[in-house]
Amino acid sequence: MNFKNIMLRKAILSASVVVLALIYILQVILGNRSSVKDFVIDKTYDTIEISSSENGTLLLKRYGDFWKVNDEEADSGKAKMISDALTRIKTLSVISKSSGEDAIERYGFTDSSKITVKVSDNGKEYLSLEVGKDAANGQQNYIRVNGKSEIYLASGALRQKFNVKADELKAPKKEEAAPAAPAENAPAEGESPSLQPSV
Repeated sequence: MNFKNIMLRKAILSASVVVLALIYILQVILGNRSSVKDFVIDKTYDTIEISSSENGTLLLKRYGDFWKVNDEEADSGKAKMISDALTRIKTLSVISKSSGEDAIERYGFTDSSKITVKVSDNGKEYLSLEVGKDAANGQQNYIRVNGKSEIYLASGALRQKFNVKADELKAPKKEEAAPAAPAENAPAEGESPSLQPSV
């Protein structure tokens, strides 16, 4: 085997190593940029606290299948919708790993704009979720989870679901049945009914 063939093989081998290294680096970079993560609560919980500067704080408490909002009976369907939205939160990508002022402002995590949702059971917190601004289509939001600095893009229109007032979650008032009106020609109390002759 002559010297030229040896050099050619070495060059091909070196090029192959460089190509493989580049592929690995690209996979790492793209993997970090498009990291998708689901935040799942697989335990039962009895308390959901939602707070924002716009709506104040509301407390949803579960008693079996029965819910209360701020110690009043809640609409079970609306309470379940909020609970279901928290069971699995699907993220699409990491938008930023910074918790600097610029990112907080840009993605809507200032005290005046964010919605904070905390999920707990018997006082033990399972999830702390901050919901920032809507993304372009309104069906996605920027979120931060459990006090971490990463900002995720999440699906599920979370801001729309959690931007509620306590009054909106209360069960509708049951209307009392009105007393039956007396019949038009009913006899007065103590009188016997008069019989009309048949025609």
